[in-house]
Amino acid sequence: MSYQESIHDLAKELPINNGSFLITGATGLIGSCIIDTLLYANVKGANFKIYAMSRSRKKVMEKFGDKVIPVIQDVAQPLGILSKYDYIIHCASNADPKSYAIQPVETILTNILGNKNVLEYCKEYKKCRMLLTSTFEVYGEISNTSVYKENMSGIIDQTVLRNAYPESKRSCELLLRSYVDEYNINAVICRLPSVYGPTMLKSDSKAHGQFIKNALNKENIVLKSKGEQRRTYSYVVDVVSGIFKVLFNGLNGEVYNIANENSIASIAEVASICAEIAGTNVVFDLPDKIEKKGFSQSKDCILDNSKLKSLGWNGKYTLKQGLVETIESLREDE
Repeated sequence: MSYQESIHDLAKELPINNGSFLITGATGLIGSCIIDTLLYANVKGANFKIYAMSRSRKKVMEKFGDKVIPVIQDVAQPLGILSKYDYIIHCASNADPKSYAIQPVETILTNILGNKNVLEYCKEYKKCRMLLTSTFEVYGEISNTSVYKENMSGIIDQTVLRNAYPESKRSCELLLRSYVDEYNINAVICRLPSVYGPTMLKSDSKAHGQFIKNALNKENIVLKSKGEQRRTYSYVVDVVSGIFKVLFNGLNGEVYNIANENSIASIAEVASICAEIAGTNVVFDLPDKIEKKGFSQSKDCILDNSKLKSLGWNGKYTLKQGLVETIESLREDE
């Protein structure tokens, strides 16, 4: 299948066909796929009003044209309450590892202030349902297990600047649950795995993003370590499917891991699959100082998805299926 065909299938599964959506981080990896899905649903007769928040009007127009309503602002600035949103999916975040290392202050403030502004909107407009996209990195280091459930919590070293990202995401989660309890807003949380797909940004410096770029260019896949760390990887269409499931069916104030149990691999295995698709080889190269500062120090991190599956969700894509679809779709766009 192609990315477009996968989006078409996902759009057909949406349980509603009316409503207004604000997507923050609209031109990013997750936000773009969400909007692609809603737009195709509109083509097939749905009546979704889609507000796309971004700091760049140019990026919004290049991706979506006049099919969305641009909301051009930094999410760290307060949201206006003139527009009435039925749903807000909050994806805006400084989600690039190099940025964590170089801009830890901006990473923290974008996450916390952006989240607070969306929550304040929901406090004023109680009919709105909000979903916060969080990260597997909030788990930190948990002893004696590599499988993480939503009620677990580990250690995050606050002396490491790179941890500006997971530590601020932890704060965002607690702030959301506090608003739910204190102000009775309607909101849920999704903890995302390592996500990849055709909507990845060209600036993405995550390891699997680099492997995909190497494969596109028919280059050898460069590993910056032995690559033994195992993680849950998920194709963006599976992730967005899980996000919609939680948005429409998740219990208020609850957190859900978004993960496909058929897509768990080591970094080296991801590299090997990308090399196989490209017909190239895997080689090893030591990271430079800035790259090393941006690396996650966590060990194996496999997300338990039983809570999500209890809502009736199942993933569709193995790691290889998702990577093939990603690389083929990106080749078509070149």
